Amino acid sequence: MASITQRRRSVRRSSVRGYSLRDKVRTKPDSLARLKYSRILFLMALFLTVTWTVGAVIQLILPSSKPQSKTPNVTVSAAVTHDPKTVVYNVKTPPNLTPSKDLQTLVDGAVEIGKTQGLPTESLSISLIDVSNPNNHRIAGYNHTILRFPASVAKLYWMVAFFGYAEKGYIPKESPFYTDLSQMMRISDNDSASRIVDAITQTESGTNLEPTELKKWIEKRSQVNRFFDQSGFTGINLTTKNYPITGVGEAPIGRDLQLRENPPYSKGNLVTTDQTARLMYDIYTKQAISPLASTKMAYLLTRDLNPKAWRNIDANPIEGFLGESLPLDIYYGSKVGYTSRSRQEVAFVRTLNDKAIYILAVFGDDPAYAKNEEVFPKISRYIFDGLNQTPLKSSPEKVTQLDSLPTVGIEH
Repeated sequence: MASITQRRRSVRRSSVRGYSLRDKVRTKPDSLARLKYSRILFLMALFLTVTWTVGAVIQLILPSSKPQSKTPNVTVSAAVTHDPKTVVYNVKTPPNLTPSKDLQTLVDGAVEIGKTQGLPTESLSISLIDVSNPNNHRIAGYNHTILRFPASVAKLYWMVAFFGYAEKGYIPKESPFYTDLSQMMRISDNDSASRIVDAITQTESGTNLEPTELKKWIEKRSQVNRFFDQSGFTGINLTTKNYPITGVGEAPIGRDLQLRENPPYSKGNLVTTDQTARLMYDIYTKQAISPLASTKMAYLLTRDLNPKAWRNIDANPIEGFLGESLPLDIYYGSKVGYTSRSRQEVAFVRTLNDKAIYILAVFGDDPAYAKNEEVFPKISRYIFDGLNQTPLKSSPEKVTQLDSLPTVGIEH
């Protein structure tokens, strides 16, 4: 299973596919001081850097009494254990979302785009959550409860689990893992993801294990499933690492291969677009783990849509995905997945005027979607225009702006 960093394309384009990006955005005046988008990102980065640094200093002065994992570059000790029942995802109740006929019409139209592209829609799943109305968050979907292979979108779940374990004290020092978290989420690095999986499950990859030891090892590795399953993510599987991994190769070996040969895990990682959209929803409503953890995760998910930032990068999370067709003057956070057999993404979109604030998850679980670089951008722009009614435009030369942090406040 290849990560984004392994993806290479032979044909490069000098402009975004036919979408106008040259007119200014009209935004309603705001009496509050407005921050430039780049400054928002700088302030978020500064805030999180200070938070991680202060946390590290506190840990040095007042070490935690909880078991500690080793740093990412050191093998995690198998002797360090915890009670899996004590560490589960904190959002126990799924969000109260209202099914919407209008939203469903949009989703149905997105499915038609797949049909016009000649793609197998039975392999397509879509979930759409509209959070623009603070009093009524709406949802619609297509094949949205079918468990599908998530590719590197699994890293979104591993990130949430990491912060869950960190907040419980089982990973008392976040700062040594910051580089791995950043590489895992920003460039979808599989080596970094492997170390994060080891940290949250207290396992390590290696040679074959005898049946008794293998059973114990699988029990630990499957804790990442229980972390979410006990909070309503039914049928989820996130036990399999992403490949290739340096020093391992293109596919599982040793005990990781033994895991895949075990019937409950033989199909590899599986999630639904509804589950994935819900997780993104929890992050951007500041409920995932804690408001501070959610803010850190939102920062790691933030993407720059300006072609100057990605056009000349051989493999990037924008080209051929949901963000490519969108205006530049918006907030955009996402996690993509890609292999030779599939294409996936979940994204959070927020316009400057808050007219459109939504989460869109699209999984195309078929080689045809892997080869097609147009369908995700087309679906994304269709949904965006539908929720805005009047399409917004922007200029590549215009400095983007946001008038608040890219999260959605709601009451519970």
